Amino acid sequence: MRKPRDYDAELKALDDKARQLKARKREQLGELVIAIGADALTVEQLAGALLLAVEAADANVKEAQRTRGAAFFHAKPAHAKAFAVMTAAMRRTSVIRARLQLHRARHDTREWQVKRRERTRQLIELGGLIAKAGLIKLTDDDRALIYGALIDVASRLRGEDSDRYRLIWTRRGRRAFADDASAG
Repeated sequence: MRKPRDYDAELKALDDKARQLKARKREQLGELVIAIGADALTVEQLAGALLLAVEAADANVKEAQRTRGAAFFHAKPAHAKAFAVMTAAMRRTSVIRARLQLHRARHDTREWQVKRRERTRQLIELGGLIAKAGLIKLTDDDRALIYGALIDVASRLRGEDSDRYRLIWTRRGRRAFADDASAG
């Protein structure tokens, strides 16, 4: 028998990896500050320069900043490669984490979640039977008419001839299912 996946353990491992990647990114940013000589600035000056860069609204200023950064990385390809590898690893980790969370949600076995999925499936199947019977087309998708017809069916099933109606409708339904199976 196949061992069930431990989604919580996998998510914890991914969270640990994401934390490690963020720590490595911080280290690389520190290395970048040193590599460009910004470590000679005071902390306030460095923060101010970074804030100016972040707050720049002019597209020309942003492009000039990007061009200067690209020239720096072109001159020092090792830094560029390290940052590219880090960015790609962080992106992959977040994608894998999101995919794993969706997979865990899809295979959630908590009782209320299982019951909810079963009810949803039942409602979809019943809606499919209404469509299969042709009621949507016949009533021009008039939901009040369809609901009224179903109420009439329910009242007949509560009446004195309920056994007769059950027998007739069950036979009719089984024949229709058999016809559909042989046609398909």
